[in-house]
Amino acid sequence: MKKSFIIWICLFAALLPFNGQAQSQVGTTASAFLEIPAGARSIGMGESHVSVADDIMSIYWNPAGITSIEGNEATFQNTEWFVDTKLYYAAAAFQFDNKVIGGFVYMFDGGNMDVRTVTFPEGTGESFSVYDISLGLTYAQRLTQSLSVGGNLKYVQNRIWRMSAGTVAMDLGFHYKMPVEGLKLGFSISNFGGEMKMEGDNSYVPVDLDPQTSGNNDGIPANLRMSSWDLPLIFRIGTNYRLFQSIDHSLVISADAIYPNNNDPHINAGAEYGFKDLFFLRGGYSHLFVTQNYAQGNLRFGGGVAVADRIGVDYAYSDRGELGSIHSIGVVLKF
Repeated sequence: MKKSFIIWICLFAALLPFNGQAQSQVGTTASAFLEIPAGARSIGMGESHVSVADDIMSIYWNPAGITSIEGNEATFQNTEWFVDTKLYYAAAAFQFDNKVIGGFVYMFDGGNMDVRTVTFPEGTGESFSVYDISLGLTYAQRLTQSLSVGGNLKYVQNRIWRMSAGTVAMDLGFHYKMPVEGLKLGFSISNFGGEMKMEGDNSYVPVDLDPQTSGNNDGIPANLRMSSWDLPLIFRIGTNYRLFQSIDHSLVISADAIYPNNNDPHINAGAEYGFKDLFFLRGGYSHLFVTQNYAQGNLRFGGGVAVADRIGVDYAYSDRGELGSIHSIGVVLKF
């Protein structure tokens, strides 16, 4: 036990990211919804799940971990985001010997809004919707009893009014059970793919080339040239250790180092306590060691209950500082 704990501490120390003074890249990527964590259990553990990855939500955090499921699983997750927007995540995975095949949908729903212009500040009578979506397929395989690999191939689309952008991306993950009992490692790369560029008829505008001159054509049709933006590429590496496991009690602690391409590297850490594999309490901190915490809040906690070993219900609370709080709920079905 002492040796195992020392190894876990060493691995945690190795995960500490270099906190440099480089200029932040916040706001330099598209499809920000891909960075919003999915899964009430994962969120409740401080968003540190890349090595835990032993249920259907592994598809989002580390697709290699989906090989740890027993049988088939499906899930639906709902997050009440800011200003009445919502996030929905649904996934299913099917096991075939040492292989798992699955699919998923992750959607941000911005709701409907009125079209307002300078001429009609109260609205033109039209309305438009805003939504982002990511859908794809998952494949994972257990190479040995200890090592698994997996990946997602997905299509990502952003849509606002009559403008849209889309591209293909992939996720890749590795999951490894260490020789030390109860110790696991995980690594994943998320959202590796093409650039996003908005296109649509909203970019066509009338232009007056010489507004100081009268009598000329003041309505020349022009097309606004849109820039292309990368997806939020995220590198995660993490470890978790099961401190103890008995008939009635269990406790797992985990930590992830996160290296995004649009923000400072940081640490997420959390824990999960289980009672008789029926009731669970979770807690953690996210975005540790970030010099400027654009996430506005670190605390995460939640809980869960298992019903007849077939249905699991999870809840998570996220503190977002001055922005308020976020609530997530999820249901997992085993069949």
